[in-house]
Amino acid sequence: MATTRYAQEESIYALVPPAQYAAERPERHHSSFPGRVHPGTLEFSKNTNTKIRATGSFGTPNGNHAPSTSVFLKAHEKAVILPEPSAPSPKTKLRPEVPLREERGTLKPPSGANFITINAINAITSSPGKVPQAQFQWTTRPGYGDVPVYLRKNKARVAQEKETFETYVRMQQEEASNDGAMALSDGERVQLLHHLKNKWSSLNTAYQAFSLSVDSIPKKLRKEKMEKELAEVERDIKALQRGDMVLIVNE
Repeated sequence: MATTRYAQEESIYALVPPAQYAAERPERHHSSFPGRVHPGTLEFSKNTNTKIRATGSFGTPNGNHAPSTSVFLKAHEKAVILPEPSAPSPKTKLRPEVPLREERGTLKPPSGANFITINAINAITSSPGKVPQAQFQWTTRPGYGDVPVYLRKNKARVAQEKETFETYVRMQQEEASNDGAMALSDGERVQLLHHLKNKWSSLNTAYQAFSLSVDSIPKKLRKEKMEKELAEVERDIKALQRGDMVLIVNE
């Protein structure tokens, strides 16, 4: 590394040639055992009790790797050999044989109990079963179909308010008739409503065609005037559509 560094830089030491060292090769290793002998003939195999196979370490000698010509798979060598056929075994009888006509079966001795009396006692002492009951009919409930109390109260309250309002209107009509006022008929009210709707349509068309940019005072005043007129016409239309009585006062 020092020689390489001095060679790259300018130095007086670069003029001195470096020393050359020749690497010394070690002597070749020679085994003390011969290389072409059988392992069974070696001395260490004779001094031990282990048995060394002839081909356990170094394999078979050269030329012994060819397959044998006498050892091969014969025809039908791996075929399954079935047992010899034989007569079937008799079936095991699971049910007893049918008795003969002459044979007599053993009968249970009579108990001597009076089953009529036993059945009567069981019927008397037993508890009754569940009796099916008819489904409840809501139409048979008392008060079914009657108007609830709260609805009757509300209906009476509304009728009283309506009567009070009609009395007030009648008094106002009487006072207005004395002052020269008259009520507007249904035909005139419909005609007036139609006229107001046409007026609102024309005002709305003019308002929609108005300029969006209000950059001057006259435009601002004109827009406010149109909005005021539209609001007044809408208020009159709603009042006429409610069906309220309209009075015309002669001034």
